[in-house]
Amino acid sequence: MTSSPEQCGEEWGEIEQFVAEISELSQASDSLHAFASEALERTVELLGAAGGSVWMVDDAAGFQSLCQVKVDSDLPEAALIAGEHHTRLLRSVLDSSRQQSAALPHTTEPGDRPQRTPSRRGGVHETYFWTGSPLRIDRDVIGVLEVIQSNSVSPAARTGSERLLAIVADLAGDFLRRQRLKDLQSAVDRWRQYEALCQRAHASLDLRDTAYQLVNDGRWFIGCDRVSLLVPLRGRLTAMATSGVDTLDRRSDLVRSMEELAKAVEPSRQWLRYRGTTDQFPPQLERPLCAFADDSHSQSIDVVPLLAASDVSGNVAGDAAGNAAGNATESLVGMLVLETFDASINPDAEERIVRIANLCSSALRNAIDYQSLPMLSLARWLRRTIRYGGLQRRKLVIATVAVVLTILALRVIPATHYVAAEGEVQPLIRRNIYAPVDGEVVEVRRGHDESVTADQILVVLRSRDLELELERLQGEYQTTEKRLLAIASARVQTGFNETSARIPGQLAAEEQELKQQLASLQTQIALVRKQRDSLEVRSPIGGRILTWDPEDLLADRPVQRGQLLVSVADLSGPWVLELLVPDRSAGHVISAQRIEDAPLDVSFTLATGSSPTYRGSLKQIAGRTEVLDQQQASTRVLVSVPSEAVELLRPGTTIKAKFDCGRRSLGFVWLHDLFETVRGWILF
Repeated sequence: MTSSPEQCGEEWGEIEQFVAEISELSQASDSLHAFASEALERTVELLGAAGGSVWMVDDAAGFQSLCQVKVDSDLPEAALIAGEHHTRLLRSVLDSSRQQSAALPHTTEPGDRPQRTPSRRGGVHETYFWTGSPLRIDRDVIGVLEVIQSNSVSPAARTGSERLLAIVADLAGDFLRRQRLKDLQSAVDRWRQYEALCQRAHASLDLRDTAYQLVNDGRWFIGCDRVSLLVPLRGRLTAMATSGVDTLDRRSDLVRSMEELAKAVEPSRQWLRYRGTTDQFPPQLERPLCAFADDSHSQSIDVVPLLAASDVSGNVAGDAAGNAAGNATESLVGMLVLETFDASINPDAEERIVRIANLCSSALRNAIDYQSLPMLSLARWLRRTIRYGGLQRRKLVIATVAVVLTILALRVIPATHYVAAEGEVQPLIRRNIYAPVDGEVVEVRRGHDESVTADQILVVLRSRDLELELERLQGEYQTTEKRLLAIASARVQTGFNETSARIPGQLAAEEQELKQQLASLQTQIALVRKQRDSLEVRSPIGGRILTWDPEDLLADRPVQRGQLLVSVADLSGPWVLELLVPDRSAGHVISAQRIEDAPLDVSFTLATGSSPTYRGSLKQIAGRTEVLDQQQASTRVLVSVPSEAVELLRPGTTIKAKFDCGRRSLGFVWLHDLFETVRGWILF
């Protein structure tokens, strides 16, 4: 029976997805066992096989099963065991490096069903057969991937199964190749690390420096939590260095128990391994070991004697396999104590421990031999003196040349001398309008940023004192005027006689006095009326009001004479920068302006730094220095503003500026402040 095209397409899609999954699995798996188990299980499931195995070649034990899968419960156990017939198939695949198939013989063990079924011709044949495909790394076959299928599958399905098995074997080979490359790279990295560690360990012959270098590098190389080193000093093992600390407290319980443990291990010169139990140790080791474990709280402890041959040309580290004859010809140069707090030391790390022990033995032997040299302190002092003297001479020459070149550069190289200043920008035409008299604000007719014209009323005031004064003066004027009329009438009616000869003269004098009073009152009334007219505060110029919200600030509020009411500025006219130059720098600006024929150039920008830099020119320098708002003494300077910068400016905007004071030497530009300060200290 043939399959339809749709079924064939689905089968091919399933196979392609399967191959993609196996390929992705080979990229993501970390270990061979995990990849082989997953790949074998998926392969057996896709092929509908009864089971399968992955066999690896072992030179000592032959074929070893890496993983197995059994799906069919009727599959005999002999199919998954490396029996004689099975081994012959695996060996055939290994020798030929090609895919092989073989029938699975039926078993005759008691209780097993015969693995044969009647054929159509009346005979019998085996129910299952093996199909093995080699696992290669380049040209070397290191294993076999096999599946066990029922003999009832069609030849076409069998051929497809063999091809699919070959694809899986190739993907497994790629995985093995990548694993081997990783292992080789890891090995190369470890050797490089060990080489660098050896160089650092033998870089110094000082015993203490060597000890600290060994314990810190050893802890990192082995991967334990703490490494300590004891060396024989004055006939006893003394703790010299511990990883992670700069100094040791020799009176601490931990150091004392460590030295007691090393003293107990010293006679045997054997590697002591403690993994949480002391049952296998003799009493002379058990007591100091338990004391040290209680003080250090370590779960795993290794005490490794460091032995070196009496001839310095040979270096050997004693371990558990060392024999008594070898130890008899070796001297103890130290004791290495390795600790792990949370878990036991990895068995794979024992090889690294042996390497570190050998390195420590040779490095300590060299350092101890160097320390034992006679008159070593004197030789060190002489060498340090000679080296220091030569080094100082070279440093002195280099420093002198550097200073001379620096001075020449500071004197010769020109640079622009800038003087920094800060200030604000304001329109050149602006007026502050003040209260003319004491009074109350009745009306504010213009608001913030509104346009005004010259002589336009801005604020209307009312002064009750002026009103009372005007009424008083007018009343006095009327009274005086009536008295003057009365005197004039009296002069007309009074006749001249001897008894009243002086009355007309008195009336004339009084009349003249009243006329002067009337003139004075008229002048006072005119002045008061003029003050009353000034209560309508007008704008002296056309422009815009700068005061923020004047209506809220002034409406219905009393004001005093001279109090600022509003500010008006002509924003369409010219602008100026009002800068404050610090007093210590004002002299440079004045001197530069005297030297230059044209006004000094000034570069300025907004204090926020969000606008481009513009260039203006110096207009005026104040003739005196001022101290404003308890700040440092400063000199006011006015700077013109170019027309292209007006659009970005607003009244009162903070400005940062630099005055171009000409070209000076680089040393003056950089160091003139320091020079002037030092000169002030010395001279004054």
